[in-house]
Amino acid sequence: MLNVLMKRLSRVAEAIAATALAAIFIVFLLQIFTRYSGKLSQWMPVENLSLWMSEIEPLRWTVYLISLLWVWLIFLGCSFVVRERDHVAFDILYQAAPPRLRKIMTILGAIILIAVMLISLPATWDAIMANRLMELKKLQTLRLPITGDKIAIKWLFFPYLVLMAVLIIRSISRIFVELRTNNQNTEVEET
Repeated sequence: MLNVLMKRLSRVAEAIAATALAAIFIVFLLQIFTRYSGKLSQWMPVENLSLWMSEIEPLRWTVYLISLLWVWLIFLGCSFVVRERDHVAFDILYQAAPPRLRKIMTILGAIILIAVMLISLPATWDAIMANRLMELKKLQTLRLPITGDKIAIKWLFFPYLVLMAVLIIRSISRIFVELRTNNQNTEVEET
């Protein structure tokens, strides 16, 4: 059941990541256009278009939006989209070990990861979500579309908390998978 939930979350995260990447690209092109349109306006053959382009001011919020989307894309992508076998790993010792030792190493590694994440989670939560400075500090030129309020900087770092939670869940799942499989089949294929 947990695998089905993770697969569905992975599909949703893939769609979000693709949308974020497309938005980053479009906003980046918009940023380039507004930055250089004044200089390009003198070469426009249509007078109205030339006048309109010469009056365009560079958009300052695009840099912040791209940064926000990029951070979310990286952490959500790492949480849900990238499979465990696709991460960079230095596994020379792991691959050289016999299957039983591999199983122990996998379980021990997952336990260590869970412990580190659980130990650091309260401090990370306090630093990101409970810190008054993170609430007061705002992304200067980026506003919520409906209310017009500036976005608190804590929402830039929120996906790291999601990453921590997903790593804990994935590690717990990995332990259960390892405990259920026999010694010969230690490599679990993720789809």
